[in-house]
Amino acid sequence: MKRLFVVLGMALPALCSACLPAQALSAAKALSPAEREEIAHFRKAQSKLLTSPQSALGMVSLEKFAEGDTSIGSAATSKIRIDHLSSQIGLVRLHGEQIEFLPPPSGFPKDLTIGGKPATAGAVTFDADGTSPTFREGSVNFVLRHKFGFFLVARDMQAPALLAFRGLDWYAPNAHYRITAAWKPWPQPHTLRIANILGQVNEETSYGIAEFTQNGRTFQLEPTFVQRKDKPLFLVFRDTTSRTTTYEGGRFLDIAMPSNGLNKPGTVVLDFNQARNPLCAFSSHTSCPIPPQQNRLPIAISAGEKRYNGKHS
Repeated sequence: MKRLFVVLGMALPALCSACLPAQALSAAKALSPAEREEIAHFRKAQSKLLTSPQSALGMVSLEKFAEGDTSIGSAATSKIRIDHLSSQIGLVRLHGEQIEFLPPPSGFPKDLTIGGKPATAGAVTFDADGTSPTFREGSVNFVLRHKFGFFLVARDMQAPALLAFRGLDWYAPNAHYRITAAWKPWPQPHTLRIANILGQVNEETSYGIAEFTQNGRTFQLEPTFVQRKDKPLFLVFRDTTSRTTTYEGGRFLDIAMPSNGLNKPGTVVLDFNQARNPLCAFSSHTSCPIPPQQNRLPIAISAGEKRYNGKHS
């Protein structure tokens, strides 16, 4: 899949007048044992995720359904061809907003399940996030997704990239990149439009910006809010290391709640030691958000996860 990286230019609304001044880059001489443990735990979890059934390395198909019938299987004649499936497992019939899963002429494979139950023909259902029950046969599982159209997203636990995984590459933990920034809330939350590599635009809620200074220069980053238990702020950012050592499309950072909540001035910790790669760093069969213009830093953040090349030890 050809990847297109689009620059979005957008104006930021005025900030509240009572907000705190920018905070300097953390001057801690060393990370505390608890901070180091948190970073180590995070990095271990990232590696574990890449060996799980939800691994991006196992993603083998991302296809949009066209109107009409789409056959799925390993046969060369299948419209969506996925190795390690039976030659024909079924077909998806799309008519407007109605979508069905139907058997091939020979019937469904005996070990094909949908939502953990033997496959049956009928309309495909979707949860509140627009995801279908999981279809599974052998090492392959896939779901249908209903957002910006209907898509198939498939993973294979026997995918060559997944079997070749030997670990991730990280910068050494560094207190210099655990930053206590000023949290400056907007007078009112607003919508931040973030495009992905397919050109689709998601509308996310922004409550404010994190502001910090480095070498006399002030920088701002704008995260969006995601319903997560411990780190509800989500940042898509890029810095100058993307030209050399980190993923060229940018990285992600999950951030804990600001010290005084979302709507009041306070502080927020940006621990770039926990910056992580998006799914697109591991597979072309993915769709990832592109850092908006205001989250593209003209400095190097030499921390967190490095670019993946599949050859790490």
